[in-house]
Amino acid sequence: MAASRPGTARLVPADDLVAGSLASFQLVYEATEPIQPGGGIRVSTDSDTDWGIPQFDDAAGQEYMTVSGPTGVQLSVMSLGVRGVQVQIGGRSLSAGEQLVISWGEQSGGSPGSRVQTFQEQDRFFIVDVDLRGEGQWSSLDNPPRLSVVGGPAVAMKVIAPSQAVAGNAFKLIIKLEDAWGNPASGFSGQIHLSGDGLDDLEVDLSEQDGGVCHVEQAIVRQAGVTRIRAQVQGEQILASSNPIRVASSAGPYQLFWADPHGGQVVLNSKIADFYRYARDVAGVHFVGYQRNADVISQDDWRVQQQLERELCQQGQFVPIPGFEWSGRTHQGGHHNVYFREYDQPVRRNRPAEAPESVEKETELEHSQDLFNYYRGKDVIITPHVGGEHSDIRYHDPSLEPAVEITSTHGSFEWMLQDVIERGYQLGFLGGSDCYTGRPGDDSPGYQLRRYAKGGLTGIYCHDLSLESFFEAMRARRVYATTGPRMILALDGDGHWMGEHYIAADPPTITASVEATAPLERMELYRGLEKVHECPLVDGCEPGRLRILFRGSSRKTSYSGVVWDGRLEVEGARIESVETIRFESPRSRVTGQTESQVEWTAWGCGYPMGIVLQLDDPAGASFNLATRSRVITGPGYGGHGEGTPRRISLADAERARLQVEAVDLERGKVTLEMGTLDRQLELSWLPHCEQLSRSLVWTDELLLPGVQPYWLRVVQANQEMAWSSPVFVESAGSAADRQEG
Repeated sequence: MAASRPGTARLVPADDLVAGSLASFQLVYEATEPIQPGGGIRVSTDSDTDWGIPQFDDAAGQEYMTVSGPTGVQLSVMSLGVRGVQVQIGGRSLSAGEQLVISWGEQSGGSPGSRVQTFQEQDRFFIVDVDLRGEGQWSSLDNPPRLSVVGGPAVAMKVIAPSQAVAGNAFKLIIKLEDAWGNPASGFSGQIHLSGDGLDDLEVDLSEQDGGVCHVEQAIVRQAGVTRIRAQVQGEQILASSNPIRVASSAGPYQLFWADPHGGQVVLNSKIADFYRYARDVAGVHFVGYQRNADVISQDDWRVQQQLERELCQQGQFVPIPGFEWSGRTHQGGHHNVYFREYDQPVRRNRPAEAPESVEKETELEHSQDLFNYYRGKDVIITPHVGGEHSDIRYHDPSLEPAVEITSTHGSFEWMLQDVIERGYQLGFLGGSDCYTGRPGDDSPGYQLRRYAKGGLTGIYCHDLSLESFFEAMRARRVYATTGPRMILALDGDGHWMGEHYIAADPPTITASVEATAPLERMELYRGLEKVHECPLVDGCEPGRLRILFRGSSRKTSYSGVVWDGRLEVEGARIESVETIRFESPRSRVTGQTESQVEWTAWGCGYPMGIVLQLDDPAGASFNLATRSRVITGPGYGGHGEGTPRRISLADAERARLQVEAVDLERGKVTLEMGTLDRQLELSWLPHCEQLSRSLVWTDELLLPGVQPYWLRVVQANQEMAWSSPVFVESAGSAADRQEG
């Protein structure tokens, strides 16, 4: 649509809005050309958002919207999902010089306002399209009005440190003050005290001009070992501990870096630079992939993206990974991330799903197999994942695909890991964010209906921080996935690094270690899908603390979350307090609490989440847990229901009641399996966990035929998780048979 001037539009007021706050503002449209009856205006944003959706029937309710105009002009208004509204003219024409006023969060009837999106954004555009004659011919106004969404007050802090350092050598820390939604607290000012084993104490001053983030360039730890840097805001109870830093006397053969290879995308190419700068300067990741859906990449988008990838690449500091997301539907092979080791590579598009007018027909590929055929033999890596459409991993090319993404803001997908192992694929495991909020490496779900978790991360062991080393490490599968925490995880078999395939004449010895960001609860070693060893990490239980966990997915596909609505009644004890575990979506919350009862609703996908109750005297208590689960689906409403647009909906699933006596829990946890995939309820006394570091050495008693993948699964007490890529052990006999064959 060409930009024109059938009218003008402005926001009143055009002030900055605080992320997640309630606000009231207006868009004023003034016509310079008449709009005839049947015509109208459409106001939309440039990308998905979790801004509140307007409603028109409750003047005292949140999100109340009104539309007003001159006498004689009849106005109809309709919301367009999360992206905007459309106003239609009736009665007489809207004449030149007359105005329409759209009011978000109109407060005159008692509405508290409209909830602003929860993620910061320098330019949130309100794009105005006009249909002058009611013929469906829309034209966009020049210079659409915009406002900025900024971070709110500081409620938390992060200290991001390198995972490895050399004693006595300076390194950089990133200190981020966070608002309630994970944004930098842009208005923060104050002094922060830093301390840690072997670290010279530091005082850091932040002003409002720092935007809630500062870099400490000359941090030094003077002794070898593992350290965590502690930080406190002077005069406030805002505390933080950095991720663990393994300090050595000299550098090893590989360095542990952090990647968000599937950092997501934004719609306007004018925002790509901010995307990369956030990854580098705020999230502190070393590698990031801007993965725009192929069917909506214009030639100008691709030019801007590649130009910025060149300009912002700093070997040894920060590397954007050139690439895109091939976004075919699952029946076409599903979504795949494509990465290039060189610039100026062609984009091969999937069949268009969102914006057919932007697609060059001659560049289309029908199926993921066509994608493999086109890029086979080229300097390209492709990785499958579960996103808007999940990958169909029946289609796999080992020459192109070294790893699979198993955790992101969409949730955690251990079923994908299991399918990979069952099929005998030799793939590593990745974590990413897959966000559209412009916060790669550091995303939170907000109120998004299609996102339930914080963004994941990939730990990657490289020779150095360069694009060439990224490709070498990915192809070697020296990678592991986490749900976001920067745990230091290592695994090898008989001296062979994770990701390696080697031939063994004797039963293998597996060595692994973890440096956690919170106390460890489980460290499990698997051979294939069989758990063969688990480290003892739990030392009894926390007195009087009851834990309820619920976990699982609705099905093996995208948008497969579960909503858990629950109520626990306690007899014989009094509830003193309630804490939540991994309630990462604001839709997850405790909805009611008394001394004998607690109620909640929790939205998640794949990962464990729950609540912890502190009880005054639980010895003779009894617990009555009732739950109702609802599964999340993403049906299509185009054509006969097979196409776009798609809408998130909920379907009732299993309901259950679980009655447990306190004495039953003394014998161990009580579980109830719910559903056909991995849905489960668990009641137990809260395990007492203290260990932040742990290693294991385990020798298999057997050398099984074929190729056996050994991999590590780590669960912290806060239910954050990590998965190592496997080391692939092939028996010498099987290798000999293979060579003879």
